[in-house]
Amino acid sequence: MIGPVDVQRWQAAAVPWWVTKVGLVGGWIVAFYFAVSANEAPCTAAEPCLPDPLFSLAVVPLLATPLLLLFNRVLTGCAMGVLFGTLDIVLDGSAVANLAFGLHAGACALVAVWTVRARADQHDAAGTTIVSLPDFPPPRGVLRVVAVLLVVFGFLTFVQYGLTNDAIEQHIANASRVDAEVVEIKNAHEVWVELPDGQRAAFQPLAPESYQVGDEVPVLADGTWVRMENEPEDVTWWLTIGGAAVFFAIMLAARERRRRALWSGPVKAVRVQARPLGPRRVLLRYGEEDIATVTTLADLGLEEPLYHDTEQFGRVWRGEEDPPPRLDPAEVLVAGEWHHGGQVALLVEGEVVATSTLNRVRPRHTVHSAHLPGVPVTAGTPVDLPHAIWPGDRRRIEGVALLLGAAGALIALKYYPELIVLGLIGVQCVLSAVTRFQPMLRLDHNSVVLYTGIFTYRVPWAQLHGVRRSGPQLMLAFGPHGDVLTTPHLPDEKAGEKLMWARARSLIAEHPGERVTRKLNVSVLVGAAYAALVLFI
Repeated sequence: MIGPVDVQRWQAAAVPWWVTKVGLVGGWIVAFYFAVSANEAPCTAAEPCLPDPLFSLAVVPLLATPLLLLFNRVLTGCAMGVLFGTLDIVLDGSAVANLAFGLHAGACALVAVWTVRARADQHDAAGTTIVSLPDFPPPRGVLRVVAVLLVVFGFLTFVQYGLTNDAIEQHIANASRVDAEVVEIKNAHEVWVELPDGQRAAFQPLAPESYQVGDEVPVLADGTWVRMENEPEDVTWWLTIGGAAVFFAIMLAARERRRRALWSGPVKAVRVQARPLGPRRVLLRYGEEDIATVTTLADLGLEEPLYHDTEQFGRVWRGEEDPPPRLDPAEVLVAGEWHHGGQVALLVEGEVVATSTLNRVRPRHTVHSAHLPGVPVTAGTPVDLPHAIWPGDRRRIEGVALLLGAAGALIALKYYPELIVLGLIGVQCVLSAVTRFQPMLRLDHNSVVLYTGIFTYRVPWAQLHGVRRSGPQLMLAFGPHGDVLTTPHLPDEKAGEKLMWARARSLIAEHPGERVTRKLNVSVLVGAAYAALVLFI
């Protein structure tokens, strides 16, 4: 007998999502800003800016902290924040950076303690039923192979660093010190010098604005090998790449270990309803309350078809026919770590069908089934074709802000190329910005074109089943399988009526049926161009 679950207590015990995704990530951005803005001592021949291998490895937890927090790896992200804060205090001589990342590390520690306590409360609120999983744990899959390959890759990068560093040390041992003259400054960051023998070399110093044509720069020269004495060649980025590979491998191995640990003994179990949200995403409900979502590697086939054919679905979608009786949702037994972020196994009729992670329920998790969302749009408003529905002023302002953010990330990368996370944020800003300057919908005589963030769908009128309205958004059902797309907030209140009028006009004209087509949105090309700038900046 599966006991009851205190759903309200289980939900209330969770740490709010904004604590990590807004509070800690925002705190990391502020700490990073103050750290890079702090005045640093200039590099001189007496006190050169020597490469720091240990700090290069510390860059791994620095960059991993916001990424892990954004992708719901709360405890690991907090651990990385505490680790880097400690390393920064030990290795970095900047008092401002020490204070900034020290405070962030303290906040991470508090959230980590809060999360551990919250997960324990969630575990207690999930009832008292304990079960043992049947059979044996699944064989180690592709994650183990990927982890091994990452470890091998990390080892090879460490070897490459050692070989490259040995070669540099050999050059330094054989080099002679000479004074070179600055003869040219290109692109505001590339300094060209000329040695007494006429040989020229280019450098990219940390502070190129401090050099002027005619200045003398001490360099080390060993034949064609020339390096600045006050800024020796830094190849510790090999260590950062290798450390990141090993860290990712450890995360994969730890996740696999947690998954297999479900079979090591009795675990907490709750019987819940399972409603498919898509081919590989399932919403878990207890009674009338949404509990969590899980993502699986394959469609579990938990829901039977509701409609006899596409024609029936179209009639129901347009409100011309009552929906079929709502089927009772499938029930699954979910056993394992009963808290957000916990590893669980899904059992159907005593057999483990999947293992996954319990994730939060988001507002976008809408079930499209017999319980149809919104209300059907039936009235028609005439419109001159072709006709485009554009975003409102608010979305355009958002687009300008996102473009400024992408430009700022690109400028910051120019001076701090090691912060590749800024490039990822910039790409996301560009993708989101482009869609805010495109029409949301475009109606013509033969089809409706819907612009989304990644794809552009062209749906012939004969393939459009109808439109339903949910607040300021429209849901379009189309195609032989009854696919549903939801538009963003539409400023035109009559957009649905215009769509249905154009559809009715096309059906009267008996346009030949065509297939629904999908192609990449231009935002993807712009994002790819931005990513190329990030790589070659």
